[in-house]
Amino acid sequence: MRTMVKHFKDSLLKLFPTTKFRIILIILVLTAAFISVSELAVAKLFTQIILHEGELSTTEIILYVLGFFIFFGGTRAGHYFQRIYRVNVFEKAFSASEKKIQRNKENWRWAQAFELTTLLSIFTQMGVIIVFFTFLNWKFGLLNIVVVALVLQVLGRIYGKQVKSQRSFVKAKERKEHISSAIKIRTRIRSGETGILISGLAMLILFGALIALSFTGEISPSNTIVLFFGLRMQNSGLSNISSGLMRFARARTHSE
Repeated sequence: MRTMVKHFKDSLLKLFPTTKFRIILIILVLTAAFISVSELAVAKLFTQIILHEGELSTTEIILYVLGFFIFFGGTRAGHYFQRIYRVNVFEKAFSASEKKIQRNKENWRWAQAFELTTLLSIFTQMGVIIVFFTFLNWKFGLLNIVVVALVLQVLGRIYGKQVKSQRSFVKAKERKEHISSAIKIRTRIRSGETGILISGLAMLILFGALIALSFTGEISPSNTIVLFFGLRMQNSGLSNISSGLMRFARARTHSE
């Protein structure tokens, strides 16, 4: 996993050469993570409406429903504008860079920037989810930390192997050796899908633990539902990390 962290740091410094653009990037990453995690708050609000419908007055139900739609609509709008704005940030950052790259590597630099920001956003989102889980139930939260750490360690190893494979493809191209597109695509997709499979199997452990804690009464029904949605979000995040890392490896090696 150290290779993965090192490459993130190197790409961040090269793609965003000034402190100004790095701060803007961090703000974009935090915004994207907040928008994603706020969906858990939407789920919590939804469960409050459904599970306590008979206990709420008409006024309270109206306020909850309005809050739900405003919150949900706000997250969608924020997600849209964040993704649009980052394109402008990338363009200005690349223009400010003193190091000029070859035209045939320009697209790879853009791809690398997109994958880097997406991955950093997901990692930040995962960190907030982990804290949220631990806050709701510390036993489940600790188990979740261990499982996620193990999955990320495996994904880091897969990423390291993918970097070596992609560099071999680049060197082969420089030597004018032909490697079929099928082999290149298969190598990347197989690595990504392997990581997705491993993360999915790991999530089964957490789903089992959630069911067990719910049956024993250590987690309330409303929190169980929220944690279920959170686990699905976390599993989606790990899956996106797995496939995103392989695309990042390709973009990074081809833009070197």
